[in-house]
Amino acid sequence: MTYVPISDRAAPPSVYARAAPDAPPSPPLDGPRRVEVAVIGAGFTGLSAALHLAEAGAAVAVLEAKEIGWGASGRAFGQVVPYLKITEAAILRQYGPDRGAAVIDAVASGPDLVFGLIERHRIECWPVRTGLIFAAHAPAGQRALERRAEFWQQRGAPVELLDAGRCAEAIGSSMYQAATIDQRGGHINPFAYVRGLARAAAAAGVAIHAHTPVDDISRGDGSWRVGTARGEITAECVIIATNAYTTALWPGLRESVVPVRGYGCVSAPLSDNLRHSLLPGRQSLSDTRRLVSAVRMLPDGRLHASARGPLGGPERPADWRLVDDRVRRLFPQLDRVPWEERWTGFIAMTADHVPRLHELAPGLFAGLGYNGRGIAAATMMGRDLARLAGGGIEAAFPRVELRPLPLAPLLPAIARGMAGLYRARDWLDQVMP
Repeated sequence: MTYVPISDRAAPPSVYARAAPDAPPSPPLDGPRRVEVAVIGAGFTGLSAALHLAEAGAAVAVLEAKEIGWGASGRAFGQVVPYLKITEAAILRQYGPDRGAAVIDAVASGPDLVFGLIERHRIECWPVRTGLIFAAHAPAGQRALERRAEFWQQRGAPVELLDAGRCAEAIGSSMYQAATIDQRGGHINPFAYVRGLARAAAAAGVAIHAHTPVDDISRGDGSWRVGTARGEITAECVIIATNAYTTALWPGLRESVVPVRGYGCVSAPLSDNLRHSLLPGRQSLSDTRRLVSAVRMLPDGRLHASARGPLGGPERPADWRLVDDRVRRLFPQLDRVPWEERWTGFIAMTADHVPRLHELAPGLFAGLGYNGRGIAAATMMGRDLARLAGGGIEAAFPRVELRPLPLAPLLPAIARGMAGLYRARDWLDQVMP
């Protein structure tokens, strides 16, 4: 039987939780109620939608199966990225020059939306906006970075290509021969951010009900009925915002994405000398490998790195040895890394690495599939779902027909095989020009 992400039990990482604001009151639903919009899922997408709806004057209730930010939103790496997973050229090919350019520009504004919400609602979440560094792991990666830098420089964006010497200065390592730095991006504490969105939404009048899993959705008498074991909500519109943790709530929705595990680990605080020698500008660093390879310094001097582990199945810890080997090769000045905590959560992948916005039925919307770019893209998706639920038509991502992926039960196994292929291709990139 295929393991489902909602079966996980471990809480989001304590390193995030210790620095997060308290959650607003979010008692379980207790009896029936009526609202204009019901939102299912209290992560980036759902809470962004709820906040934007409430600020527009709508009566909103959010239903969360576990706790606020329990899923991917509370476990993300923390990068706020102005790109999707695929290249700008691929987006233009997929959507055409006009619609493609609109998608690219909308996604590029995602960090402005996130950091604007953080500032406006005074969310304490370690916001750092000194840019993002993307380094070339091989000549093929360098060529890709050069194309991306040229694309954005022609549009006047603050994207700069770094040579080997400037890479070493910016990263504190001589591993990479080229990199870009994009000043539009940044990084945050994602669990603190999602808690902050919840507090802002509650202050705007949103009712948040944690520990209230939804059992079914049905339509009758011109309204939607959202059924739970603790009562039902009647609403004019419903937004499903459950991403990789989607259950069999609506036919085909869970099967439209592939849930893939991501892993993170964090060290104990490093000494002052060491922490100041690593990423001195406090940018987060990723490289051009097909599988995520990222590292950043947290405000208290802890080193945070992405890690590797099984891509599906029950919760298992990341392999300390693999991440330790990678980080010590990147930063030879680290004689020993005092790793302190590790965690895992699910990312929702789509076949073309583009998020999905669906109108499943009149007044029933869903947004999911952020491919590891969830902080900015999911916040945008929530805003756009709020606009659509309010009767608008404007959205960054095109509305697409729901299409379950073929061979859905086999996809986790296929993903594991693809990960092995990606690792092999990353290695070949490094040994071949």
